[in-house]
Order: sequence, then C-alpha cells, then structure tokens
Amino acid sequence: MSSRRTDCTKPPRQRRRVRACDSCYHRKIKCDGAYPKCDWCYHRNLSCAFSRNNTTKSLSRSRETQQYNTVCQLPSPEAVAPQGFGSDLCFAGQSLGNICAFNGFPLFSLGGIEWIKARTGEDRPLNQYCSAQSSAWPRILRKYHPGKHIPLPDKTLLLEQLEAYRALVFYQLFPIIDPGCFEYTINAAYNGELSDISPGVSSARACIFAFMAFSAFFTIQPHQDTIMDADELIQEAQDLLPDIINESVTLDGLQALVMLCICSQAISGDILKLELHLSTAARYVFHLKGHIYPRATGGGASSAKLHVRNLFWICFIIDKTFSLHTGVQPVFNASCCDLTLPRAQQGDSSPEGSPLLNPNSNSAIFPTMIRLSLVQSEVYHGLYSVSALGQSHAELLATIRRLDCALEEWWSSIPVYSLSSSRDEGSSSRDEGSSSRDEGSMVDFLLQMQHHYCMAAIHQTSSRCTSWIENQDTRAAGSSLAIGVEASRSVLQSFLETQPHLEGHFLLFSLPELAVSTMHLFSNILSNPLQSQSGDDLDLIKRNQAHIGKQLWQQAPASFTAQVRLVETFIGDVQHLAESAIRKAWAESS
Repeated sequence: MSSRRTDCTKPPRQRRRVRACDSCYHRKIKCDGAYPKCDWCYHRNLSCAFSRNNTTKSLSRSRETQQYNTVCQLPSPEAVAPQGFGSDLCFAGQSLGNICAFNGFPLFSLGGIEWIKARTGEDRPLNQYCSAQSSAWPRILRKYHPGKHIPLPDKTLLLEQLEAYRALVFYQLFPIIDPGCFEYTINAAYNGELSDISPGVSSARACIFAFMAFSAFFTIQPHQDTIMDADELIQEAQDLLPDIINESVTLDGLQALVMLCICSQAISGDILKLELHLSTAARYVFHLKGHIYPRATGGGASSAKLHVRNLFWICFIIDKTFSLHTGVQPVFNASCCDLTLPRAQQGDSSPEGSPLLNPNSNSAIFPTMIRLSLVQSEVYHGLYSVSALGQSHAELLATIRRLDCALEEWWSSIPVYSLSSSRDEGSSSRDEGSSSRDEGSMVDFLLQMQHHYCMAAIHQTSSRCTSWIENQDTRAAGSSLAIGVEASRSVLQSFLETQPHLEGHFLLFSLPELAVSTMHLFSNILSNPLQSQSGDDLDLIKRNQAHIGKQLWQQAPASFTAQVRLVETFIGDVQHLAESAIRKAWAESS
C-alpha cells in the first residue's frame, strides 16, 4: 500500500465530490474517493464506477421536473375556494336533504342544483348566496380615516343606555354586563383608573363601544343617533382588538368579544368575524376559568367570577346555535366544561348557598336558553357531526327519536314567565303594560322559533334513509319528514304573527331560521308540486317575504339593512323558482 503512495509514475490522487463508489456503497464501507480508483477497488482490481450517482441524479431531476409540473397545474385560490361551506355534507335523496343549510343560508350541492333545474325548468343562479362569494356578506366602509379613533360616547348617554338595558328582559337573556364590574370599566375607560377587574384602558374602551352598539338594538326607545352609528361603534371596538390582546386576558376584553360575537351574528351577519371572535372569546373563558363552576368565591371578586361564568354560558349558547345553523364544528367541547346550571345570583350571596332560580321570575329565561343549547349540542353531535354521518339507517332513526324526546322534554319544562302572565293580567300603567307585552311576546317568539327550528333540524335528517323513504309515505302524518316540514311552516307562521314595531328585534333572532325554513318548504314544493298544500306553502313564503320588509326601520344600520335585504332577495328567488315548478308540473300533467 505504501509503494502505491510513493509511485511517481501515477498521477496524484484527486478527491471526488461523491462519498462512495458503487462497490463501497453496496458493502457499506468507507470509500476514500481516490482517483482513478479508491483504495478498496485498487487492491482488489475492481472497476471503481460511480454509475449509481448518475441514476440518482437522473431520478432527482425527474422528481424536480414532476414537482414543478404539479405546482404549475395547481388550481388558483379562487378555484379551490369552498363553493358553499359544508356542501359535502349534503344528504342523499331528492328530498329535504338535497337542500343543506349552512352559513345561516341554505346552500346547494351539485346534485341538488341539477334537481332544482329539472323541477323548475330554469337556471336561476342561487350560488351567489354561498359563503365563497364576497358579495354575500356586505362590508361597511369606515367614514373615518385609518388610524384615527372616534371619541368615547358621552358618559351621561352611556349611563342612560345602561339603565334602559337593565330594565329589559334582554338583560336576563343576555347578562353580558354586571353593574358592579361595569363601574370599574367606566372608570378605566374615561378616567384611566385601573383596577384588578379593569386593568387595561384599551379593553375598557372596546367594551364601552361594543356595549353602546349592542344595547342600542334592545332598548324599547333607542337613541336614533346611537343606532345609526352602530356600525362605526362596532368597527371601533374591532380596531382595538390588537390592543386588547396585548393587554393579556381581561374581563373587559371578554365582554367586548362576546358583544362583538352577537353583533356579528345578529346585526352585520358577518359569519367569518363571528367565528374569529368566538374562538378568541373561548380562549379567554378558559383562561379566566369560566368553564368551571365557581364553587368557592369570597370577597369582592365573587361577583366578577360569577359574571365570567355567565359570559361562558353566553358563549356556549352562541356556539351551539351557530353550529346548528352552519354545520361548523363547535368551539366548546361539553366534556371539557362543567355544565352545572347557574343558580340565583342576587346580592352578595355565594353560589353555593343561593337558592335555585325562581321558576316564576324572569331570571329563569337564561337557564332555559342554556338547557336549549345543551339540546342543540346533542342534535349537532348526534346528526350533523362527521361521526354521525356514518350511522346506519336504524341508528339514525333511533337518534332522531331520542333527540325528539330530548327537545320535547325541554319544551315541556319551560316555566311560565311573569311577563307572559302579565299580558293576561294587564298593567296599571299603559306604557309599562305595553312594554311588558312586547317583551313577553319577544320571549315567546324566541322560544317558539327555536323549538320549531330544532324540530325541523332533527327530522329533516331522515331524508338520508333513502331505502326507508322509498317504502314510506313521507307526506303522511307522523312521518319524520312530514314533521320537519310542518315545523318549518310553524317557524314562518310564528314570524307572521309578530308586530313590526319593535325596531327589528324579531329579525335579530330569526333571519337564519326564516331562510332555512323557506328552503324546507321550497324543497317540499319541488317534491310535490301538484299537491294543494304546495300552493298554501307558496303563499306562506310570499307573505313572509313581505313581512320581513315591514320589520326594518329608517334608522337601521347599513350592515343590518343589507343583511335583511339579502334575505329578502333570496326568498324572492326561491319564491320565483317554486312558482315555476308548480307551473311546469301542471303543464306536464295536462
């Protein structure tokens, strides 16, 4: 080996750019890479080849070319955007299941659209109402320049709005503000006086803006200028969100997020912002321990802990209602939360020693909505979750029966509110009596609307059982699909009975339900266009479209008006298609 190293006739060794020749590579030994032969091949008189590298290099280049071609063939972001979020969850069969309700508005699968074309003979574009279309959820441009903030509302006006909101039944339905804690919020926002309850100025300011926009819709005689500026107040609170996050987790930040959730859902109809606000609010709830029942509280912090618990329940209610409307996976997992219902929280008494809520008091409205959200959670997980889609027909029908019983159990347990009884007993004051009747009708309407909507959501899923439907008369009384259709009729009929003088309060709680129920009746008309009931259903749809416009008022925010007009246009298109289906069916039968 040494004679080879000193041989002058051989050229000096050169280091190759490879680690091992073919022989050394296959034997898993170290190769010195000498030229023209490595040490191993030189002493064994072997051919020191590197053909393996050429093959690898060729394969590497081939892979690079293939990857480049794949990237070049990828669709644009617009091409992969979801055409109707959740449209892959559409049910089988040409029945109610062909029309899925997502994003608060019904969206269609490709098969469902073709079925509508075949039944109506028209190709009216309904995909404009999909979530992928930017025009579906209108955005309101700011009147103010970026970077400039609007001033806080007058403190006197704020206190008047707070007192007006506390006097309403909506305060029992949405106890978003605790009067004791809100005093710290006002001091922090207006005077810069920080405390343990309100440790951040930005969070306090955002809470004030959100409350002014939120509460203005629920007061019986709202300030017109406040209502008109609701869009700007909401936008100002949203602009403060980065500062809220920088201030870590605060009670004011959670309150602002919860009110923005309700505003995004009920006022502007901005579903994406609702999801983002709700997700952030959920993390705030977990950090503040709102998902755990505050069994041991004491001192001045007890009211704050109880208030955080109420905010948890409000988020829970919004989450379950939103999931059932849209099919989006819920944020809160019930198995990770303490679902102990709230007890009477009056004075300074601790929750452990406080009595159960009085079933004849208005404070029972909040627990009633909580129990409904628990039923809605079961409905989603039992019928609309990914695991639920894999159920057999027998399992699905058993789940429908179980959930129907759970819903009726909730409905039968609703207490008789004092507001409802006051409508029968009268009032000593004409104004107070009128206010009580209006609030009582709102409570009745909200509960009836949710009951009918959940009933339809439960029973429409029986359309997945195609083999069962083929052997059943789905129009017969007692049929699951017939129950779902009748529940949708009840939703629309309940809305027609509302009085259009409560500043759009009924619309705040019913737009998604009205759109979905309209689609259920529309699907039933397409399935049975020659039935006499189809004409009655069409008339019901027409009257609801006209009644929606009567609910608007002149000072309504632009975002809310745009959302209502969108629903009106949608129902108008559906009505036109239903008329076409009936005409086409009669023409073919004659």
